[in-house]
This record gives sequence, structure tokens and C-alpha cells, in this order.
Amino acid sequence: MALRGRVKAGVVVGVVVAGCLAAVALDDGRRVGPPRAYGSFGGSAAAEEWVAYGDHAAVITVTDEVRGRPDPNSEDYVPRTVSATVSEVIWSRPGAVRLPGAVMLPVRGWYDPLLGGEQEDAARAAPRLEPGHTYLVGLAETSGGLRPIGDEAAVPYDDATFGKGEIEGRVVDPIEYYRALRELPRDSVARFAVNETHNRKTLADVRRLLAATSAQNVHRQAALDGIYTDADLDGRPDEPLDEGAHDLPGRIRRTVGALDPDKDYLLSVGCAGRGAAVGVTLTVNGVSSEHRILCNGHGERVAVKRPQGEVSYELVGDVGAVSWRLSPADLRRSATPRG
Repeated sequence: MALRGRVKAGVVVGVVVAGCLAAVALDDGRRVGPPRAYGSFGGSAAAEEWVAYGDHAAVITVTDEVRGRPDPNSEDYVPRTVSATVSEVIWSRPGAVRLPGAVMLPVRGWYDPLLGGEQEDAARAAPRLEPGHTYLVGLAETSGGLRPIGDEAAVPYDDATFGKGEIEGRVVDPIEYYRALRELPRDSVARFAVNETHNRKTLADVRRLLAATSAQNVHRQAALDGIYTDADLDGRPDEPLDEGAHDLPGRIRRTVGALDPDKDYLLSVGCAGRGAAVGVTLTVNGVSSEHRILCNGHGERVAVKRPQGEVSYELVGDVGAVSWRLSPADLRRSATPRG
């Protein structure tokens, strides 16, 4: 949830964190904060993120909105759900469930401060998804239902024109929208859609962009971010004896020899992607053990105790990427890993 400021007597007050303005309450009834991705998604602006986290990219027109019950964790926040019709699906993940013709989406709502003066919750340069407007959105089917990937996975599309419509609760034209996007990365879908005023992009252009985009870079980086570089938690970076990353689906077999039989080691494994988990078969001193490492988390460590000879491990997964790192460790010092 965005950090919040207050409006009192027409004065604009912001919340400042580490010298940066994180959110601003405006005296026109809007509270504008930084954009965010939802759930476990790492981001929502780039084409890679749309295809890595999303199930569909579709043109929707918002027809209605419903106020929810105040958030119990923030009594002054009121959530919102919108109803929308789907007029065209320009991309779908292979195997994704067919998108229906009408959808309901959880979106940013309102702040209702105790001092009064309801304010619309908005993200910088991002649509709120308001009734009467049309958008191109990246959508994901999550455990909580269908929802936008994040604030930046939506582009105004009124009158079949990218950049024309609503952002931050206000109406803009394509030139105003393009100016608002300067903080977005150059590989964002929004900047691609409106980056040339003399040669405007169409839905077909965005369809080709998404069809030609691979999610693997996103999955690889997330898998690498999931492994421990200080596996034994001694405050010093480990010196790995073996490390790497590999795309999935696949079966990766590794063997490491010449290990010190008087030392312990840790095998750190991370995985990311559409798969739920990666399987690890670890063989130490002729004894094999099976481990299941959940994906899209912080990775896990498996103890390798006093190996007498070579150590081998096999990693198997279906969709995404896996990373691994074998390093010496003082198991007495580290938090208890898997045995």
C-alpha cells in the first residue's frame, strides 16, 4: 500500500523517506504514490514482466466500480473493484485459461481520512482503471482471482488511441501521457506504445512485441536472487565450489569432487517461474536424499555433511529457471538448513 500524506487547509503535505518524496496528497482529491506490482510479481512495466507474470494482455472497458469494506489494517483505506468488458485479447500465455468476455478486477480505491476529504488512491503515471475509459492491461490469474499484474501493466486506450484516456484519476492526451512516462524504463510496454508521435503504435505492434518476448531473463534473475551468497550466515560472502543457473524445463546433473572430508558444505538452490517447485536429488557418501524446493521464494539450503569423496546433485523442474551454489559452511553457525 502506498505511503500516504495528509491534506489540511489546502496545503500539500508529502511523506519523505530517505530524502525522496514517496507519496503526495493533492488538494484536488487525489493521493499519488509510487507504482507497485502485486503479489509475488517482481515488476509490471516491461514486456518481459508482462509475459513472465501475466496470463493475458487484453483491451478492456471499465463499466462500473464497487466500494469494498474498509481495510482492517488501515482503517482509512477503502478498496475498490471494477467491472469491465473485454473487447480483444492480443496475447495469452500458452495453456492459460480462456479470458471471459466480462471480468471483475481489484484496483486502487480511496483514502477516507478521519479529518474528512476522501482522496483517490493513485500511482504516478499509471491508470486507476475508472468507469467510462478503455485500457490495454496485463492480467494474471492468481490464487485470489484475476487481477492486473501491477500499476504499470495498464495503458490508456480511449478511442483506440494509446496514451489517450485516464491516468492518476485525470484525463490526458498522448503527448501528456508520454511526458508522464519519463521515469519508466525504456523497455516498458507503455513507452513502446507511445514513443513515436509521428508513427503511433497499434494493438498489432504490441501483439508482435509480446509474442517475440521471452520471460526467461526475468526467471533467471529471480532464481539467482533466490540463492544465498552467505549460506552459513557468518557475515562474509561464500567462495563457491560450484555455481550456475539453467533454464527449465530441464534436468541438470552436477558432480563436484576433491572436497575436504573434514568440512561441511551447503547447497543453496533457488528457482523461479511458472513451476511450483524444483526437485533436488543429492548424493553424499553413496546415500541419496530427495528435496523439494519451492519456487518464487527466497530459496533453500541443503546440508552436505563431511563428504567422503565426490558429491553429486540433480535438479529437475518444469517451467522457469533454477540456480545453485555449493560452498563451504560452518553448520554450527548457520541457521538449521535441510539435512
